Amino acid sequence: MASPGMFLRPTSLSIPISMRARTSSFSKSISTERPGTPRPGSISSANKGSFEFGRSARQDILAHSSQGSSWDPLVRNHSPGTILSPILGTIHGTMIRDLSPASRAFSSGVGLGAAVQEFEVEERRKISNMLSLEQIQKMEFYSKFTPTSVSLSHFLDHGADGKGVEKSFLFLRREIPVRLANIMMELELLPSELLAQPACQDILRQYSQSFSEVLQFENTKNNATTHEEFNQLLTEVRHRHQDTVPHMAEALHNLRDAGNLNVNCKDRLNQAIQYFLDRLYMSRISIQMLISHHKALYCPEESKSINPGLRGTLDPKCDAVHVAQMAFENATFLCEQMYMDAPKLIIEWSDLTDAEKNSVDFVYIPGHLYHMLFEVFKNSMRATMEFHENSESTPDIHVRIVKSSQDISIKVCDQGGGISRNVAENCFLYLYTSATRVKLSEGDMGGTTSTSTPMHGLGYGLPLSRLYARYFGGDMKLASCDGYGTDTYIYLRALESDARETLPIFNASSSNKIRDTKNQVEDWTKDE
Repeated sequence: MASPGMFLRPTSLSIPISMRARTSSFSKSISTERPGTPRPGSISSANKGSFEFGRSARQDILAHSSQGSSWDPLVRNHSPGTILSPILGTIHGTMIRDLSPASRAFSSGVGLGAAVQEFEVEERRKISNMLSLEQIQKMEFYSKFTPTSVSLSHFLDHGADGKGVEKSFLFLRREIPVRLANIMMELELLPSELLAQPACQDILRQYSQSFSEVLQFENTKNNATTHEEFNQLLTEVRHRHQDTVPHMAEALHNLRDAGNLNVNCKDRLNQAIQYFLDRLYMSRISIQMLISHHKALYCPEESKSINPGLRGTLDPKCDAVHVAQMAFENATFLCEQMYMDAPKLIIEWSDLTDAEKNSVDFVYIPGHLYHMLFEVFKNSMRATMEFHENSESTPDIHVRIVKSSQDISIKVCDQGGGISRNVAENCFLYLYTSATRVKLSEGDMGGTTSTSTPMHGLGYGLPLSRLYARYFGGDMKLASCDGYGTDTYIYLRALESDARETLPIFNASSSNKIRDTKNQVEDWTKDE
C-alpha cells in the first residue's frame, strides 16, 4: 500500500521505537515507549533515493533552465503514492506542493529568476525551514502514526497501580510528538496567502519549537530528574500555545479583509480552511488535555491548587446542573454590563438511571462543559435582550438536562427571535459573527479563557464549543424557529468508557480535503 501521507519519505531512519500492535488499554500503551498506531504501509520507505534526490531540487531546476530545455509540469514519473513532480520533489526532506510558485511559473511562462526567488520566499515561511534535517525526518516519521485515542475511563484510572508518573512520562514523550507531527504536516498544506500572515508564522514557529523541544526527551532516562525537567517543558509548551486560537483568528480576518477569503459554507476555499481549523483546534485541545491532566496529577505546584474532588482534570461526579448555574451566573454578569439587565434561568433536570438522585452527575472535565454552556448562554442572552429591547419584560431562558443510560442531553431554549435558515447554516463557521469585529492586541493574550481575550466578535464561540463537545464523542446542534427563538442541544456521553478522544489523522484523505479549494460548477438551481 502506498504511503498515506502521499509525500516522498526518507529511505532509512533509525529511531529506537519498537513497532508492536497497540492495545486498547491506556495503562498498557503508556508503558511501551512508542507513539500511536502505525498505519498500514506507512513504515515502508517511498521511492528509493527520493530523499537524497529531493535535496537537490533547486539545483535541478536551475540546471534544467540553463540547458534551455522545456519542462512540462503536468508530466509525472512518480509512484502512485506521491504527488510530487520530477523536478519539484522534497526540499530538505519535506513536501513541496504542486501549487508552489515555481510550478506555477513554469506552467504560466513566468521568468525563471522571479519564480525561483518567489519559490525561496515561500519556502522560508514553512515549518521545514524552522527545523533541522534530523528533526524534519522525525516529524515525517511520527506523522505516519495514528494518535492514540484515550477514553475518559482510562484517564480516570491512570496511575492506579502506583507507577503513574513513570508510565505517563513514557506515554507523553511519544504521544505528544505524534499529535504535533500530524497537525504540522497539515499546516504546510495551507494556502500561501494564509501562511504568509505574521500571526500564522508565529504559530508555525511555536509548533516547530515545541516539537524540537519534546524530541530532546526521546531517549532520556526515566527518573525523577527527567520528570522534573519534563514537567517544566510541558508548562512552557502549554503557555506557548495558549494563544493559537486568537492568533489564527487574526490571520484569517486579515485574509478575509484582503478579499482572499469568503466566509460562506459553499465556498470551497473556506470549506478547506474550516476543515483544517477543526483539526488544528481539536489537536490543540487534545494536547492541552494530556498536559493538564499529567501536571495536575504529578506536578506538586499545580496539584496543590486542584479541587480535592477532581482526579487530575476530571471530575468523577461532574454535576451538570451546578456547572450550568455557574456558567449562567457569569454570563449574566457580562450581559448586565452591556444591557443593564439579563434574562433569568429556569432549569430542570432528571436522571433516568436513578430516580432518587437530585442531580445529574457523570465523569467529565468541568472546564469543557463550562466553556460550552457559557458560550451558548452568552448567545442566548444577547439575542433575547436585543429582540425584546422595547418589551416591558424579558423572557426567561429554559434549560433541561436529562441523563439516560447512554447520553447526557442538555437543551437550552431562548426566545431571542431565532435565526433564518440562511444564517443557521453559517453559525458553526469560524469567523462568522453578527457582532462587530474586535481588534486583537499585540503579544500574549492569555488564551481563549482570559478576560483580556475578546471572544465575541471573532466568530469562534459556537464552533469551538462544538469541538469541545465532539472531543469525547458528543455533539452540539441548533434548531431555530425564525421570528421566535432558538433551541441549542448539547449531547455528551454518559458512560466514561464510551467517551473516547476524537483526534485528527494526517493522511492522503486529509491532504486532499485541504488542497481541494477550487469551486465547482453548480449542478442544482439555487435562489439568488
